[in-house]
Amino acid sequence: MGDDKRRQRRQRVLKDGRIITLDHRSVVNCMVRDLSSTGARLKCGDQVAVPNEFLLQVGHDTTMMPAKAMWRRGTDIGIVFTGEPIPVPRIYR
Repeated sequence: MGDDKRRQRRQRVLKDGRIITLDHRSVVNCMVRDLSSTGARLKCGDQVAVPNEFLLQVGHDTTMMPAKAMWRRGTDIGIVFTGEPIPVPRIYR
């Protein structure tokens, strides 16, 4: 069945997202294209600004997920969630 190594099937979505650096100094807007409880596929115009590890806020969620980039192709980034959700600071709401 192909070479899909995901532990859980991703659902197609089209949601705004924000990539927040771990030091909270930079935010990069993105689109969340596929999403599961273990990871996602993001579409991001500025790949250079996206670090390997970051926090992801999806839509207007009040939590963000620690994440790690697993692959990059063109404007797409495949990520895996690396921890539990944490509250979004007021400055990002």
